[in-house]
Amino acid sequence: MNPDKDISLKHRLFNVVFLVGMFMSFSCSLMNYFLGAATAAILLSFFCGVITVVFYIVFKKTRNYELISLLVVILLSFVFFPTMWIATGGTGNSITYYIIINAAIIAVLLIGLKRRIILLLFALIVGALMVVEYRMPDIRTDYSSELARYIDLSFGLFVSMFSISVLIAVLIDSYMSELEKSKKLSITDYLTGAYNKGFITSCLNEEIKASQRTKKKLTVAMIDIDDFKFINDTYGHIYGDYVLKRIVSTIKSNLRQNDIVGRFGGDEFFIILRDTGKEEGYAMMERIRQKIQEIDWERDLIVTISGGVVELESDDLTDLLKKVDHLLYKAKHRNKNLIEAEASG
Repeated sequence: MNPDKDISLKHRLFNVVFLVGMFMSFSCSLMNYFLGAATAAILLSFFCGVITVVFYIVFKKTRNYELISLLVVILLSFVFFPTMWIATGGTGNSITYYIIINAAIIAVLLIGLKRRIILLLFALIVGALMVVEYRMPDIRTDYSSELARYIDLSFGLFVSMFSISVLIAVLIDSYMSELEKSKKLSITDYLTGAYNKGFITSCLNEEIKASQRTKKKLTVAMIDIDDFKFINDTYGHIYGDYVLKRIVSTIKSNLRQNDIVGRFGGDEFFIILRDTGKEEGYAMMERIRQKIQEIDWERDLIVTISGGVVELESDDLTDLLKKVDHLLYKAKHRNKNLIEAEASG
């Protein structure tokens, strides 16, 4: 599996932090150059960008999130920003905006006690620098012109706004994505991707109530893979799992968008067909039975299904399940590779 395709929330944030760090460092170096800032300020920003790229490459190779995060935060908080503060003249320029970004980076990259300790130490360092600047005002560097001052402050402000907005947006989007993934895992079968028994049963109960309230038709089907134990015993459970997944994929591709399929047991699946009568439901299940029978399998294997189809009348959940289960049992004992529908009348 390619880790980039299923990257965790913290690693996504890590990637964004590094991209923000690279952008911030190199853009700051470039701006300092155009504004005629001290050589030290230009080189420090550029050096920080280079170090950020190096750390990112190391992370990509090692995937050591905790160590790289801690090293990056220590470098920024206790080396780069204090040095930049002194080199650029303190609060008289845009360094204060970047200080805020660094605090956000600490909050995003670190957790628990490490976050609290680093944030506290960084706050103490910033406070100490402000006290030193207050007592030694001569260390502040004046701009070459009022235009240069506005350009630097405006650039720093917009870089900070952009960087913090990106961090917050990615954090929220990633969190919502993880929440949706977690919700999906709680209602789906881990192997086949079909809904699990609990969710499909809950859906069926709701659909029964809705159908009786709105007088719309509702048809359900229960299917079972014929001789699945033989497949497992002969070809192995890994191949059996492959059969299950391919069967579910075939079922899904032959259902409509509003239809629902769930795994009811080992090789037993339940299908809810909304706004569907018995005849149409039977035709759909018969088509699925034929599609599954036509699948080409390795080792000359032939896989078939049997099933039962029932249209809701005045049934409750238990009665409907009993009816469709009885039809499935009937199909299995008649001939297999067969779909049984409830007789009219």
